[in-house]
Amino acid sequence: MNSFQKTALEPAWYIIAKATENTHSASARNLHRFVEAILQQTALFLKTGIECIALLIIAFAILRSIQKLPQILKPKKRHEALSSLRLNLATSLVVALEFLLAADIAATAVSPTWDSLGKLAVVAIIRTFLNFFLQKEVKELAAEQLQQSQQSQQSANMPE
Repeated sequence: MNSFQKTALEPAWYIIAKATENTHSASARNLHRFVEAILQQTALFLKTGIECIALLIIAFAILRSIQKLPQILKPKKRHEALSSLRLNLATSLVVALEFLLAADIAATAVSPTWDSLGKLAVVAIIRTFLNFFLQKEVKELAAEQLQQSQQSQQSANMPE
């Protein structure tokens, strides 16, 4: 093969190689899009499931609180019952907020955009802020409840 034939055939080989590369890269892009779509659907399904769990936690906490309402109406132990009710409800809300934050993270985990990351950051800040103050209130209520139970035990142990 002379140099003229090599020069004439070289672009043909280049064209064939480029066409083959484009075909394979298109297949790879299609596979990547397919896998990414499956992951996004899985993340959406997971997010929905986690949100349902959070809503169930809140619903059960509300039902338990409603069951304790008659105890609050009794004047003798109103403060203790109200403190217990608030403690249980706040604890449940803290757990539900943790689940909701996990759901948001799961939804953003696959191929996040700047828009979705910005929204996640705002939601995470708000939920973390709420969670911080709820946990602070839970600690205060738990300490108050412990102090009340210790006082009631001391008064029960004192001789008359």
